[in-house]
Amino acid sequence: METTGIILAGGKSSRMGTNKALLMIEGKTIIEQAVEELRSIVNNIIIVTNSFEDYAFLNLPMVKDEWKDMGPLAGIHAGLSFSKTERNLIVACDMPFISAKLGDVLLKQLEDYEAAIPEISGQLHPLFAAYRKVVKEEAEKALQQKQLRIRGIFRNIHVKIMEETELNKYGVVLDDSDLFNMNHPEEYEQAKKMRTKNGTSKG
Repeated sequence: METTGIILAGGKSSRMGTNKALLMIEGKTIIEQAVEELRSIVNNIIIVTNSFEDYAFLNLPMVKDEWKDMGPLAGIHAGLSFSKTERNLIVACDMPFISAKLGDVLLKQLEDYEAAIPEISGQLHPLFAAYRKVVKEEAEKALQQKQLRIRGIFRNIHVKIMEETELNKYGVVLDDSDLFNMNHPEEYEQAKKMRTKNGTSKG
């Protein structure tokens, strides 16, 4: 079954002070690294952004939020609406070291579930998670009611929460970098040190 990677790049990056997706680590932008990693596990890639000119260099399909200024849930809705495939992997653009192996495991859960969300150290990661296209309907209902917390839609869909112990059974062993996300300049500096320490990102 075909799959789509949906990269959310619509945030304002106000805390970072510059576009997070276009920050460089070892000569490549963070969004380029995400695209490379995703290409090993998905057939299609979509960029959700309200600034098409910023990402034209990627030569990938782009879509704008239908619901303006309503956060990541609006990005998920836009990406799932635009996607042509049932199975989709949502990826935030501020995660420099995404794991294709984790993404592949999450996508496979969509045979039996409408969403698959990793939970690491007690924290859910809905912005590196797999969703069936039908989830856009619940996202739209939530947006209509201005209920913008992503986990709010989980009450109404069939969700698989994958904790570390279960992921380990699939051969996925995560470290601090895999789901690391950057919001502040000091976190960008931390990410650059992580890449130096860990070498290339894990597939």
